[in-house]
Amino acid sequence: MTGGEPILSAGEPTLPVGEPIFSAGEPARTIPEPILSTRERPGWDAYFMDIARLVATRSTCLRRQVGAVIVKGRRILATGYNGAPTGLRHCAETGCLREQRGVPSGERYELCRGIHAEQNALLQCAVYGVSTDGAMLYCTLQPCSACAKMLINAGIREIVFEGDFPDGQTAGLLDEAQVTARKFVRDGRQNAAPTSAPSTSP
Repeated sequence: MTGGEPILSAGEPTLPVGEPIFSAGEPARTIPEPILSTRERPGWDAYFMDIARLVATRSTCLRRQVGAVIVKGRRILATGYNGAPTGLRHCAETGCLREQRGVPSGERYELCRGIHAEQNALLQCAVYGVSTDGAMLYCTLQPCSACAKMLINAGIREIVFEGDFPDGQTAGLLDEAQVTARKFVRDGRQNAAPTSAPSTSP
């Protein structure tokens, strides 16, 4: 076959999606089916939140798995999940001190050997010199007050979270700093854009 000639001749049948492809001496292969139909295409919020959920599966926390994604101009800057610092043993090996002492959720953060998902995402940006000024955060859990203060100083302008967290200070801190915080709602919209405008910065 020379360059520019069609692969199939006129009247030659095409192979349906999912049907095996056979070649002499080769194992059978199949044409992969589309992952999603056009109708199932997620909006931007759902897209980034689903990525945050996947990130959360890397968590080594014994209490809850949390994932975070920092986004700017619809581009992912960094991801993070909660767990022990790099090089330290995971909580599955050491046990959870807060659990052993019966500390309720949302209290005595200083006893935890792990780093929160939002903090890890911010630290990834710091390590690689990526600016977070004007960015958004998607998180599978509402940030605690400690993370909220870090996010404010990092220039995060909008936070989209899924699960609620029992920290009464977070909402007040974000409101005073004029950081938008909203709970994720999967409404089925296609191509729904994040509320913050895409950045024009490089």
